[in-house]
Amino acid sequence: MSPKGEICDVNGVCVDATEDELFRLTTKEGKLTVEHEKVKIETQPFSPVVHFEQDPVQILDALLPLYLNSQLLRALQESLASELAAQMSAMSSATDNAIELRKNLSIAYN
Repeated sequence: MSPKGEICDVNGVCVDATEDELFRLTTKEGKLTVEHEKVKIETQPFSPVVHFEQDPVQILDALLPLYLNSQLLRALQESLASELAAQMSAMSSATDNAIELRKNLSIAYN
C-alpha cells in the first residue's frame, strides 16, 4: 500500500483505490445498458511506519503454534494421500494381472 491510496501488485501495476467505479446493469427502452459512476473517497494520510499493538515476541508466540499445526496437518494429509495412491495402484495392477491370467487360462490348461 502507498500513502496515496494506490494498491500495487508485485509487478508494479498500481490501482488507485480512492477512485472506485460503480457499475449498474439497467434497461433503457428494452435494452440492457451499463451505467457507471466514479466515487471519490477521501483518504487519511498515514505514517509509513506500522505500529503493532503487541510485542513481536507475543505475535511470534501466537503464530508459531498455528504454523506448526498446519505443517503437521499437511504432512498427515500427504501421508494419507500417498497410502491411498499406493492402494489404488496395487489394486489396478491386480486387476490387470487377473484380466491377463483369465485370457491365458483355458479348461484344458486347468
